[in-house]
Amino acid sequence: MQNYQELKTQYPKHISLDQLYRICKIAKRSALYLIQHGEIPVIDTGKQTWRYKIAINDVITYLNRRDKWGSMIPPGAVSSRQKDRINGKVSTRKSFSQMVTPGKEREVADYFKFIYADCADVLTTIDIAEMTGLNKSTITKFLQAGYIKALMVNPKYFVPKQYLLEFVVTRRFLEAKSNSELFKKILGGFEIWKTAKSSR
Repeated sequence: MQNYQELKTQYPKHISLDQLYRICKIAKRSALYLIQHGEIPVIDTGKQTWRYKIAINDVITYLNRRDKWGSMIPPGAVSSRQKDRINGKVSTRKSFSQMVTPGKEREVADYFKFIYADCADVLTTIDIAEMTGLNKSTITKFLQAGYIKALMVNPKYFVPKQYLLEFVVTRRFLEAKSNSELFKKILGGFEIWKTAKSSR
């Protein structure tokens, strides 16, 4: 891990969004994701110029966390379009948030509870990756950051199914996107389940 304390001598107490993405060496949309999802706290002034004031101490905290756990930006979260390598067409990746009516996020937990009714009551990292369609490394980062509650039995995480159901209604999961065929299948299943439910 690097020593980022020297940033305090190079920058003022509060920095701008432009300074943030340059310090972190990330795209501007990635920097926006970090502040909009609370990964880095900000003061929103509401002004057109220098709208966001970001404490350099909070930036240092994020950089230390990133060194330890990796990026806290889910795959596909800051890029909504990709080239289909097979037919050259442009496709748009979806997330659960695009399919859930605000205030009805609990439907996602109901869907997971329905399709995984027969699965074990305690899950492993691999189980969760297979159940959500997100890759194992992403799930591990979420566990390490505490976004998914778990029981730690070194060196493994064990997650009661109820904790997974709590996680799938959070913005972090609802806004996650993935190119995996499994994720697309789970997302498509949710759409079918919702349609069937509403037609009863």
